[in-house]
Amino acid sequence: MDNNNVSINMKTIEKIINELKEIQNLTPEDAVKYRVNNLIEILAEVTNFNSEESIEDIIYLKMKEAMSKNPDLHVKLYMLYRGLNDGKISKEEAKEMYQNYVQMYPFDSMIY
Repeated sequence: MDNNNVSINMKTIEKIINELKEIQNLTPEDAVKYRVNNLIEILAEVTNFNSEESIEDIIYLKMKEAMSKNPDLHVKLYMLYRGLNDGKISKEEAKEMYQNYVQMYPFDSMIY
């Protein structure tokens, strides 16, 4: 089967990613945020789009977001963030652990 390649300008892809990030920030629903995050990651992988945010920044922002919504997730992300900053965890391991934590997040919310 032949692969069909599509040529899209990088500016267009950057605009799509920025719009998805805006949707992610505006929506209050965690399931929508999770799916938009998956779309952003897929676009980043396919295009090798190098985001300006490092994995440390991504973890830090998610950690701050989870502070009031899910304290358990906040603690997990804090430990991950500290391990990454201290050099105990590699960036690849941190990214994998972050993805695992975020996947559990919509189903792991608690009521206090």
